Amino acid sequence: MALVAGEYEFTCSECRGDGSVQIVGTDGELHWDRCDDCFGAGSVCVDEEDAAERIDLGQTPLRTPPTSELHSGPLKDELDQWFDFLCARKEESSPPANIMIGYAYGFAEAMLLADREEPAREKMDFLIRAAEEFKGHPDFPGRQ
Repeated sequence: MALVAGEYEFTCSECRGDGSVQIVGTDGELHWDRCDDCFGAGSVCVDEEDAAERIDLGQTPLRTPPTSELHSGPLKDELDQWFDFLCARKEESSPPANIMIGYAYGFAEAMLLADREEPAREKMDFLIRAAEEFKGHPDFPGRQ
């Protein structure tokens, strides 16, 4: 399902993406039940305000709203390229870079939407520096 403008998808915090949680039944025993927060989907879609809070807490969005029709250009294309590269290597990244990737990308996108190119470029520079540890990777977007 496609996201609408202003909507972000995150792993459900309650079930940690599993779609189910343990509850205490009426018999006093633990039972698995569908997560009420994500309705068993394992992820939740939230608005920009909730997304900003989640990103500030270190969560990385699984998907971000479509912005190609809102803003496009070489800087946005390069930003997407670096973000996609880093997301594919998220598990290999060392903290705190792996935590800050989503925050930097979301901030840069917001700045591009507000036609503030310089702050967006600063966050993209952060993504480029974070990607430097993978400089030898065949998919590395920059010069090798």
